Amino acid sequence: MKIKLLERPTRLIFLTTLLLIALVVLSEATEESTFYSSEENQNLALEIVTLLEKDHYVKSPYSSLRKEAFETYLSYLDPNKSLFLSDEVRIADSGSLKDLQIKTDLVSAFKFFNLYKERYLSRYEYQTKLIEELNNNDLYTDRSVLRDIEDLKRSLEYKELSNLWRDYVINDLIQLLLSGNELEDAKEKLKKRLDNQLNLFNQTRKEDVFDLFINSVARGYGPHSNYMSPKTKEDFEINMSLKLEGIGALLSSDGLYTTVSSLIPGGPAEKSDLLKPEDRIIGVDSEGRDEITDVIGWRIDDVVKLIRGPKDSSVTLEIIPASSLDDTNTKKIRLTRNIVKLEDQAAEKSILNITKKGKLYKIGVIKLPAFYFDFEAYQNRDFDYRSSSKDVKKLIKELKSEQVNGLVLDLRNNGGGSLFEANALAHLFIGRGTTVQIKTASGDIHGLGERWGYQYFDKPLAVLVNKFSASASEILAGVIQDYGRGIIVGTETFGKGTVQKVESLSTGQIKFTESKFYRVTGSSTQNKGVTPDIALPSSLKLDEIGENQYPKALKHDIINSSDFRDFNRVGNKKNQLVKNSALRVEENPVFKKLIKVKQWQQENQQAYIELNLGKRKQAKIDLENNLLLIENDFRSNLNLETYETYQEFLDREEDPETLNVNQNVLEEAANILSDLIEINEMKKPNYFTKAN
Repeated sequence: MKIKLLERPTRLIFLTTLLLIALVVLSEATEESTFYSSEENQNLALEIVTLLEKDHYVKSPYSSLRKEAFETYLSYLDPNKSLFLSDEVRIADSGSLKDLQIKTDLVSAFKFFNLYKERYLSRYEYQTKLIEELNNNDLYTDRSVLRDIEDLKRSLEYKELSNLWRDYVINDLIQLLLSGNELEDAKEKLKKRLDNQLNLFNQTRKEDVFDLFINSVARGYGPHSNYMSPKTKEDFEINMSLKLEGIGALLSSDGLYTTVSSLIPGGPAEKSDLLKPEDRIIGVDSEGRDEITDVIGWRIDDVVKLIRGPKDSSVTLEIIPASSLDDTNTKKIRLTRNIVKLEDQAAEKSILNITKKGKLYKIGVIKLPAFYFDFEAYQNRDFDYRSSSKDVKKLIKELKSEQVNGLVLDLRNNGGGSLFEANALAHLFIGRGTTVQIKTASGDIHGLGERWGYQYFDKPLAVLVNKFSASASEILAGVIQDYGRGIIVGTETFGKGTVQKVESLSTGQIKFTESKFYRVTGSSTQNKGVTPDIALPSSLKLDEIGENQYPKALKHDIINSSDFRDFNRVGNKKNQLVKNSALRVEENPVFKKLIKVKQWQQENQQAYIELNLGKRKQAKIDLENNLLLIENDFRSNLNLETYETYQEFLDREEDPETLNVNQNVLEEAANILSDLIEINEMKKPNYFTKAN
């Protein structure tokens, strides 16, 4: 049996997009540089590109991707556009032969890195000297910086670069002052941050430069393609085996901040409920000594090394919560490291009791964190091997014995897993039939499904999804929606509709996209996701998350439909369900508060950040007063205690579960399902009514 894994999407945000860059062709002015391209590097690069051209789902010659490769390379090196001048970059002519192009480009990439090193050291010297000279008066300027780096134009001359370096230092100092530091302490912290970053930079090896460039090339084929050196391969295998001793979080970097991409189901972070996707990690205390190490600007692998540690040891993280409207609102959380085990990812059940018009509806809930499958136990013919479909079937049997009226399948934050498990789970609800269509790199299309089967669960069904439901989750939700078997509730899903493959190289491995999957209707989930039948409020910034945020993500497209049946379990009832839900959402105080905060945030988002401490202090006060007003209004309506200050609100004890947005979303999904059950009961003919 061949197992295909639908890779969990991780968020690699490139801050430079659609920028016409190219390669600097340098003179031999970088005499002190130790970075150079070896023949071994060049041969490996050629091997990688040849394989990608031949086997990747996207059929593109390297020559058509060179410019984009250097765009990505530059975004890795200089995400803040603070190191290179606009006229320093141009594409070098390296001939038309592929092997010559690759070898020439790799040599030039190393030279380009040497210029980066030279400019990096210049910036360090300038900024460390500036920090010593700055006084309080320098923090009250009439200058500002763009909030969105993507909109920043590259500097034309060196003086503009130095002005940008100065602006960034002043902004960082203001941030530290607004977080409660005195000026001298803030200057010391900022100097230490720069020293730490320089120390890490000085550990760069030529293998790192090669990895950086060749992965820029791989990204030209798509966001889920990358080269793994022997060291990276080791880390990848640790993650795939789920034996990593750590906090159970997938991290990404934009060159400045380390961001939580997603939480591994059953891991310490997910269980603690203290760390959330999109939280930014700005400091780590790995030894429990109450000494936070500032990690802003660190390489992601070095941040990971700090966070990792032996089982049962603790690590403290300083984070900027994803829900924070101000980068100065940070908090510290402590997590206990552990090993993520398969059983920690297991599906769980519960029952929600919903009363309508005096009648009680028992709604079963199954939370499925991942599509897991213990392949090793299966190969060893262990009858008790664990899998998500087996576990869900067992839980459904238990819920049947408790006579539930319907089931909510909670796929929120489920980033995928086994393709065959998604297929097996779908058949519990639809019986026989095609569940997904798969198109390979060669263009062949085949369906996955069962010719025979029966519905293990036939009662009303709702599938709850959010923006972090991806891959296998989207296959399952799409099947339920397309077959008309149940109602999809929540937000639009992530939009990852591709399957990856890992192949060994002469050195290391290459991971690349080998196929694409499609719903039975012929529509791909790629870049589009699954649109819910009923949308519910979310605390996430939905327009900033998803496959469509990745440069070079494959496009959404449509192929021919396959044969499938229509259960018609929702059909013309959908309008009434939408109307009922909208009325409840409108009256729900938790949802009303969430919507009000997001509206306020949207209306008050500024394009520029003022480099004036006085203005920033006032803006912070205004922000906190407005949020406190919204919070106290919300609490007053619920007859809960209000807070005198914003700090008192931040220092509060944990709110009851009933005030949790995620819990309210789950309860609304159960309400929607009970509405569907109620409508079905009303439409049942009464055979005992005597006709007139």
